[in-house]
Amino acid sequence: MRLELQEECMDFPFLEGGGEMGALTRSFNWSSTTLGSPNEWPDILKSTLSNLLVSRFPMFLWWGNDLIQFYNDAYRPSLGQNGKHPISLGQKGEICWQEIWHVIKPLIDQVLQKGESTWSEDQLIPISRNGKMEDVYWTFSYSPIKEKLGIPVGVLVTCIETTAKFLANKSLSVSKNNLRNMILQVPVAMCLFKGPESIVEIANEKMLEFWQKQSHEVVNKPLFEGVPEGKDQGFEEIIRNVYTTGETFSAEVITAMLYRNNKLEKVYMNLVCEAFRGDDGSIT
Repeated sequence: MRLELQEECMDFPFLEGGGEMGALTRSFNWSSTTLGSPNEWPDILKSTLSNLLVSRFPMFLWWGNDLIQFYNDAYRPSLGQNGKHPISLGQKGEICWQEIWHVIKPLIDQVLQKGESTWSEDQLIPISRNGKMEDVYWTFSYSPIKEKLGIPVGVLVTCIETTAKFLANKSLSVSKNNLRNMILQVPVAMCLFKGPESIVEIANEKMLEFWQKQSHEVVNKPLFEGVPEGKDQGFEEIIRNVYTTGETFSAEVITAMLYRNNKLEKVYMNLVCEAFRGDDGSIT
């Protein structure tokens, strides 16, 4: 077998390299497909495969009327274990992707019939792998491979699986919504500032009542722009110190001059300022 692979590689240098998928592509019996022997393949297929096999970016190729399949080592993990790999190589697209053919065939047709590329970001396309159907998210592009007359004869897929990133972002979004709901519902005055400018991101009804402001007057604005009467009373320094050091500030019966009944009045309060940290531990 080793001598046969070496001899075939010498006959078809465009299939050199490419790791596992390069070896499988070289040893595959292509004469059993409608593509025939590699020495009969058009130059555009040879050059496309030569680039695909050695690329470290996940790439997949459908070729010809039967949409015969090729893919590289970088794409191979997306097929999972004990599933579509390695039988996907040289297989017809419709046979390989029966479970999602109704989703991807219109995209393939768009590329082959109109010569137009597609782009999808964090697209949910469940596939059968690892012995079961899995929800898989992808960012991918389908692009036409054209022969000399400009007619599309293949579809090159450049893609990356984004399942882990999508689920992490979804979890973060849920966490943010939970935080927002908690702040809005607690029975004490509470708000969240973001960044060194202390932009008011969330303020609950109790805090708006305390400031005697409407939401549109303060939310998405720097704190001391929305509540200018709070300036020069030491609160800028308190917030700045918490933001830069992460040290919590806590005080009982602290005073502030705020507007009450259209005039500045002394207001007494208990105050706690705590650092809010992002996933990486940095103060946000």
